[in-house]
Amino acid sequence: MLGTLVTNSLRAALYPISAARRATLAPKGTWLTLTLDGAVTEIERPFSRFTHSLQAMLRGGSAKPGTTLSVLRELAEAAAADPNVEGVLLRIETLQCGSAVATGLREVIASLRASGKRVVAWLPGGASTRELYVALAADTVLATPQSGLGPLGYAAQTTFLRGLLARGGLEAEVYARREFKSAAEQFSRDSYSEANKVQLGALLDRLHEALVAAIVEGRKVDEHRAKAMVENSPYRAADAVREGLLDGLAYEDELPTKLGAAGKPTLVKAGLYLALSRVMRFEGLWNGPRVGVVEVRGAIVSSSQSSMSGVADARRVGAALRSARANPRIGAVVLYVDSRGGSALASDLIAHEVERLREKKPVVAYFSDVAASGGYYVAALAQEIVAQPLTVTGSIGVIAMRLLAQRMLEKLGMTHEVIRRGERADLMSPFRGWSEDERAAFDREIDGTYNDFVSIVARGRNRDVAEIEPLARGRVYAGSDAHALGLVDHLGGMDVAIARARALAGTPLGDRPVVVTPPRGTVDPPEPAAPVRALLAFLEAQSMATRAETDLLRMSIASPKERLFAWDGLAGDL
Repeated sequence: MLGTLVTNSLRAALYPISAARRATLAPKGTWLTLTLDGAVTEIERPFSRFTHSLQAMLRGGSAKPGTTLSVLRELAEAAAADPNVEGVLLRIETLQCGSAVATGLREVIASLRASGKRVVAWLPGGASTRELYVALAADTVLATPQSGLGPLGYAAQTTFLRGLLARGGLEAEVYARREFKSAAEQFSRDSYSEANKVQLGALLDRLHEALVAAIVEGRKVDEHRAKAMVENSPYRAADAVREGLLDGLAYEDELPTKLGAAGKPTLVKAGLYLALSRVMRFEGLWNGPRVGVVEVRGAIVSSSQSSMSGVADARRVGAALRSARANPRIGAVVLYVDSRGGSALASDLIAHEVERLREKKPVVAYFSDVAASGGYYVAALAQEIVAQPLTVTGSIGVIAMRLLAQRMLEKLGMTHEVIRRGERADLMSPFRGWSEDERAAFDREIDGTYNDFVSIVARGRNRDVAEIEPLARGRVYAGSDAHALGLVDHLGGMDVAIARARALAGTPLGDRPVVVTPPRGTVDPPEPAAPVRALLAFLEAQSMATRAETDLLRMSIASPKERLFAWDGLAGDL
């Protein structure tokens, strides 16, 4: 509290200067300029700015941190309260995010418009479906004359590798529970299974419906016309204007005249404006508990052999949850999940810590772009679950896969011999098949893990196993469908999850949530080898692998000994 008093005293003393500076910077009729380009996430990871700067220094270049919805909401609140701000000029380049975060971006734009601010979206390089989906939330949508709108719509695509593996003498043996658990189909089949077609079709339906609804709302057309706009794509920018998807064309120097302001409007960078707004904002004297945020981001592993990003180490997540449980300054917790899953063991360890935390403090899970399989498992015992309508979730099931290489040895003219003590000592060897008894033993292990998963979900949802099991079976759902089935409690963004955590706490909590990290002394695994880091960076930079594939690669590198997986290998990055 003493630090807050000192900070507020300094701000009070400097307030006239800060207010005068902001008034000079942003006079009546000001437009804020904001660029969305690259990664967009819900919250910023601790020390991410430092890490990003360090990476830039090591590369000898520059790098920019990703945009976060939490900061954009803060900006929208500051602009909404300032009568000098006329609107926001939003430059949208290439967005790297899932459909749930894209929905969050639309919500930020909607909040600005609801406060009376105009929003003009400019697409300098044209747009794919995701960029246009976000831009359609604005009052006006512009693009450069020679740009275009890429294919409108969503597709699931998978390259099936069974034939290629067979040519090399390899065979994938898959054990999955149940029929919708499709993570390994690309290795064991030549095409989608019927069950996978059903769940992918349902997901694509929800995405398509959301896109059509965005066109209906943003372009003020009926549903039939909106669907025709989708089916007739792609468009050159001029054609998109004639079709009504865009309002006009503009080069960057022509933008001021497109804002509808009298004379030349004042354009102010949103970052500078927000920095000045923060200086003018007094911190509350609240010294009580706050909402803590614990992250489960990326592939879930029980014990990571490297500290690469994109992996959720159960030891570190568990330590953060225990820290939140013991810290009297944390009154409730939001478990932030953005993960396709991973190790069944690791997911169970995290779920156990969530249950222990729930005994003492409210826990609300928030599902970002993907919270499926193990990503659902870790949150199943939270009091409530919040997700966006287009979050990918569910996939309550278990899978294991082994590659058999006997024929590969034969092709290469090689032999393999084993001397063992214990009939099944070499059970996991890729150079021998399994007997019926061995398969039955492994099936029992898979069944046990699946039954435990379903039971935990049933307990968390306060429903009978008989009700939950038909909803499980490895099936993936859009957040809206999961909500209708009772697998999700509320639809909305991270702000909704934080509000629910405060409501469940039953006592006042501070306004600003805090990210809870593992305490000092938690084991930090070594950095992965340079070639591994370079491979991952190359695949991501060149878009040569989907997020599911890079996450699977990370999981394999970070924790190669995991055997049973609660993992969603959904095709593409829907």
